[in-house]
Amino acid sequence: EFALSIVKRMNELCKQWSAVEGYHYSVYSTPAESLTDRFNRMDKEKYGVIEGVTDHDFYTNSFHYPVWLQPTPMEKLTFEKDFPYYASGGFINYCEYPCLQDNPKALEAVWDYAYNIGIGYLGTNTPIDHCFVCGFQGDFEPTDEGFKCPECGNSDPDKCNVTKRTCGYLGNPVQRPMVHGRHEEISHRVKHMSGETGRVTLADGETREWFEETR
Repeated sequence: EFALSIVKRMNELCKQWSAVEGYHYSVYSTPAESLTDRFNRMDKEKYGVIEGVTDHDFYTNSFHYPVWLQPTPMEKLTFEKDFPYYASGGFINYCEYPCLQDNPKALEAVWDYAYNIGIGYLGTNTPIDHCFVCGFQGDFEPTDEGFKCPECGNSDPDKCNVTKRTCGYLGNPVQRPMVHGRHEEISHRVKHMSGETGRVTLADGETREWFEETR
């Protein structure tokens, strides 16, 4: 309620400015890629490390549920659903999934739920990274520098395709590296539904869950 009250106040100010100046002002709820990093750094320098606020190297985007926590898709969307009404300048809701090619009914259930509670713009993040060296398909493993294939370690931008939702758009962080804070934010994202990836089984039979290491 406190967070929502802040966004409501921002919306009220936009309406006041529009009425006085004759221009349309609105709240834009998807910030520039670099602000995830920069604002966190500035606040950490000014206020120090505050648990749950500045204790990561990034801020979670917009009004979204903290990326390192693990609600269900329905819980996440329910938490976020009221914010877009006060952010007419732009917004996106999204959920993180494992590979759902064998379970499309699960995805349909989330879409139906989102439609019924009034979500206006819903992104579906599901792993489609592809290694052209060993053929692996799924989630590439985050590293300090970027992402690599969990099977063979390939991170050559000419020999793989890595797709991640950056803000409201899709980007390839191997071909176009991101600022540190944005990379950390993406690396900390957990799946909002159980499945085979983030759990991956390597060629030697070892099972790894990347998000359990970064939470």
